[in-house]
Amino acid sequence: MNRFLILLLALLGVACAAPGQVDVTAELRTAHDLVAQSLREYAGGNREAAFRSARAAYLDHFEYAEPPLRVLNPDLILEMEYRFADLRNGMKSGASLGELREIAGDIEGSLRKAESIVNGTGVLAPTLAATGGFTILFREGLEAALLMAAILAYLASTRNDRLRGGVWWGAGAALAATAVTWFAATYLLSIAPISRELISAITSVIAVVILFYLSFWMLQQGDRKRSAEFMRARVSQAVQSGSLGAVALVTFTTIYREGFETVLFYQALAVASGPVLGYMYLGIALAVLALVAVFAVLFRLGRRVPTQRLFPVLVTVTALFAVAFVGNGVRAFQEAGWLPVTNLYGKVPTLDPNVAALTGLHPTVETLAAQLLMVLVYVVGFIVFRSRAQRRTERGAHT
Repeated sequence: MNRFLILLLALLGVACAAPGQVDVTAELRTAHDLVAQSLREYAGGNREAAFRSARAAYLDHFEYAEPPLRVLNPDLILEMEYRFADLRNGMKSGASLGELREIAGDIEGSLRKAESIVNGTGVLAPTLAATGGFTILFREGLEAALLMAAILAYLASTRNDRLRGGVWWGAGAALAATAVTWFAATYLLSIAPISRELISAITSVIAVVILFYLSFWMLQQGDRKRSAEFMRARVSQAVQSGSLGAVALVTFTTIYREGFETVLFYQALAVASGPVLGYMYLGIALAVLALVAVFAVLFRLGRRVPTQRLFPVLVTVTALFAVAFVGNGVRAFQEAGWLPVTNLYGKVPTLDPNVAALTGLHPTVETLAAQLLMVLVYVVGFIVFRSRAQRRTERGAHT
């Protein structure tokens, strides 16, 4: 009954907002675009045009979306009114571009939250956020576990059990360093003298490069063998020195590399998750539980993990997130004014903003073209990889 009354009031509010039917989602998205446009105009020195765009974002669009939102979340509406006023006043008084970008970032986050309130987060967006949170940590954690198992196995084969403690000390130090890196990165990104959009774009590009490399690295059995041989060579040098610290250092650098990649991926995913960020943390928690089980199998029970079955699934999810981050990176460059925007609103289906952020499927020609190119690169790369693997198999059969 209460839910029915809330929906009834919301519909009445929309009806009273303006003559004709109001598309709340469209008004919120137009307000978002105008806020981004006002920043570009302000950065270009056209303050009057920037002020007009900022005012139009609020008066001509956001105000029409207010009535249903005021019923559902009045505190958010009040906060956004103040932030819109701060943006206009800042432009009128000649505030620094950094201050205005911070205000605009708050407005854009609130607009996305408002759209989620109107449309609901649904099931897909939380599922994507949780899947991303799980996959990133589980993939990196599984790799770290296998590397640690290889180091411990080598020490056991050389009967250097005395140095096993160095492995655990190095792993513990790597985990601590990863946590410090997360907090340091979060802080430094919050005070960086460049816009949030540009930070998001750069982070997405770096994440895509690493994800692309990891996708094919996981498929190549030969590369994993060479990596294991390289690892044994490093451990052998540390063992020959007889130093506990040397073994700990080898383990630290090996595990911390995985941790650093994890921090980078989560920074990009956290921006994309937005209002469904809690589900990303749920995925992380589930990954921790799964990794505890993996560690128990590897180090307590001494059994092998069927990685050959796990890696194809992880490769697929890794590739999908690379495609998503490409779309988000291009969109962030667009919002920062570094790339042109060719809108496809009304021409292609429009996704929920949370789903769009987590999949990178934004309705612009540039973002979709970048994602299509990334898919083609993956397809071509996979075909080349399979053909090379088949040729190696045929050569092995002939010899």
